[in-house]
Amino acid sequence: GIEKKTAKLKGSEKAVVARHEAGHAVVGTAVANLLPGQPRVEKLSILPRSGGALGFTYTPPTNEDRYLLFIDELRGRLVTLLGGRAAEEVVYCGRVSTGALDDIRRATDMAYKAVAEYGLNQTIGPLSLATVSGGGMDESGGSVPWGRDQGHLVDLVQREVKALLQSALEVALSVVRANPTVLEGLGAHLEENEKVEGEELQEWLKLVVAPEELTVFIAGKQKSLLPVQAGSG
Repeated sequence: GIEKKTAKLKGSEKAVVARHEAGHAVVGTAVANLLPGQPRVEKLSILPRSGGALGFTYTPPTNEDRYLLFIDELRGRLVTLLGGRAAEEVVYCGRVSTGALDDIRRATDMAYKAVAEYGLNQTIGPLSLATVSGGGMDESGGSVPWGRDQGHLVDLVQREVKALLQSALEVALSVVRANPTVLEGLGAHLEENEKVEGEELQEWLKLVVAPEELTVFIAGKQKSLLPVQAGSG
């Protein structure tokens, strides 16, 4: 959306949104440090926009045409989307706001597709939930009955999606906690100036470090949050 010059945040809202956007920038930069070729954050703003957003973190598209997203990149995007919520949790000791609404929607959609459509979950495997739930497909593209209710599979998908999102949030929290100086310094600077970009922004972001938890998560090597299911024999 377009910046609304006459609408400005004040007081505690301004402080929260500034830390929220700083969180996105810190986590996004840590991810980019681990994944060569990923675009870098170029601009932060806490001027409300016509689309309803109270602030935004601008990362340009990649220079090359891309039609695929690899699993490590998807995991990196999940963590980055939850970086704003993580920053609020850390800075305000768990007192989070409703400002992460769009972030959570987008992260949930991405996690669901990873598990239920793209076959990127080890527990579910290379399976399309939509195809299974619809009865499969015959050679002409029509549906064929599978002969059983797939409710148990839907429940498993939901649990895996929730576990993936929870893992991503925990990792985002680890990244934020590993960069307290950047988070607070950049957040305070953004709160005061309402926009940060160019060399001024990069001077802050070059200080960002990526903790081991992020490396492990992006590689998909972290332990599952779900209990191991016994084999059905």
